[in-house]
Amino acid sequence: MSGIETIGVVGAGTMGRRIAFGCVIYGKKTRLFDTKPAALEEAVRYVHSLVEERVRSGRLPEGTVESAMAALEPTDSIEACVTGTDFVIEAVHENVELKRKVFAEIGRFVGPDTLIGSNTSSIPGSSMADASGRPEKTFNLNFGTPDHVKVEVMGHPKTAPSTIDDAVGFLRSVGLVPIVDKKEIQGYAYNRVWRAVKKEVLYLLDGGYLTPENVDRAWMLDWGTPIGPCGLMDEIGLDVVRDIEMVYYNATGDTSDKPPKMLLDMIEQGKLGRKSGEGFYKYPGPAFEKPGWLKG
Repeated sequence: MSGIETIGVVGAGTMGRRIAFGCVIYGKKTRLFDTKPAALEEAVRYVHSLVEERVRSGRLPEGTVESAMAALEPTDSIEACVTGTDFVIEAVHENVELKRKVFAEIGRFVGPDTLIGSNTSSIPGSSMADASGRPEKTFNLNFGTPDHVKVEVMGHPKTAPSTIDDAVGFLRSVGLVPIVDKKEIQGYAYNRVWRAVKKEVLYLLDGGYLTPENVDRAWMLDWGTPIGPCGLMDEIGLDVVRDIEMVYYNATGDTSDKPPKMLLDMIEQGKLGRKSGEGFYKYPGPAFEKPGWLKG
């Protein structure tokens, strides 16, 4: 496939808006759709603020705000979002029935050469691909936070090798580093390492063995990272973390895979992480970003 220049992102939540940001700063024409108009408006503001902050800090050149926002097009339907695109990325809630429905809608409107990727964190592509009507063009890819350059890419048994090649080429064109899994596994291959860490951290917190601050402080001191597991779950969204854990639990029936009560209680209280202003930390300006915090 020739150069991928027009992108459709279906779902303007935490990850959809992050994906849109990563595309428009490289000049990719990016259409964005969400069933909730308020979420779409908020996503546009979010992209603008991310670009503006990075220009102000010198990480992006002057003029990027204008060029990036000109490349971003909010749309009012899936049809308007995906028709005529080179690549569509689905970023809706972690629910296989919903994703299949979205894949079917995408398949109605895209051309035969359009790539269709799912940003799912835990659902195998083989559970969704046939709904698109073109399984050979579908695959999974898992983006991180806005400054995280790693993207894990995973096909399924019917994914064409050329589809993965085209996806890798696109990711490199927007400054990302693709990690390609050799075969399909639930939750991706490398991402399962993070999932094991996340699951154990939630177990320790639920049991009262450590505070979120000391989990993160220990992790950051050991690995030299600017954020720990609890801070990262706040970035993802604790409701999203719950949904991912439920996919594993529904697949295995193992009670150790079930989201712990502590996490469910936080969500019930509206503590969803950065997007709600509070999760394991309060935002903006979480404690772990403050001078001296790391040393206690």
